[in-house]
Amino acid sequence: MRIDGKVVVVTGAESGIGRAIAESCAQEGASLVLAGLSRQGLEETADRIKVSRTLVAPIDICDRQAVTGMIAGALAHFGRLDGVVANAGIALAKRPILETPDEDWDKTISVNLTGTYNTVVAAARALVAQGSGGSIIATGSSTALRGMAGLTPYVAAKAGVHGLMRQLALELSPHRIRVNTLVPGTTATPLARSLPGHLEAAVQALPLGSAVEPEELGRYVAFALSDAMPHMTGALLSVDSGRTIA
Repeated sequence: MRIDGKVVVVTGAESGIGRAIAESCAQEGASLVLAGLSRQGLEETADRIKVSRTLVAPIDICDRQAVTGMIAGALAHFGRLDGVVANAGIALAKRPILETPDEDWDKTISVNLTGTYNTVVAAARALVAQGSGGSIIATGSSTALRGMAGLTPYVAAKAGVHGLMRQLALELSPHRIRVNTLVPGTTATPLARSLPGHLEAAVQALPLGSAVEPEELGRYVAFALSDAMPHMTGALLSVDSGRTIA
């Protein structure tokens, strides 16, 4: 599972799942580019990691040129790129589809699907040009596999991410670039813990009876980035306490 010497970009690294992924990758020896909207949050993540092999890159993943520049900056700073984790995303308030404002749809698709597209395609171009293979991972969602009331824009966006990554895995395989999708379920992020009764209600429907800890997702991503599974590509890596089988 060690990823010593690898250079990994993590978007949405300022908190929650993204921060846990960054911490796990640092523990396994990677150099990191921490990307996200909040410079303060990214710097807090960098302070928690406490390694010198870290570059902080505040960007909006909806800005395609900014994402391309971030990838170029990673190459300029570290001299190479080995892995990218497109984790940044948003979930807006739950509403029935007929009551969902158009702007909620537009924003959710823009960040979760188009933003992921911007990230993985910029990374793919850099990895193909580099010519030494690599690994790309995006964060999907168990809701894309079975739905969730009131989250139509989010479910649609994440289902699009699943399809995008499957297609990318097919087209990048000749370049020895592995492409996989992390599929979390109910996760005990600081935000989820801050919502009164949210986790307690959510775990009632989980076969394993408990929410996923962000640190577990981080370990899973570090494993997928490593050379331990050289033939794993196009996979949905479900870590969801059994939500999609219930």
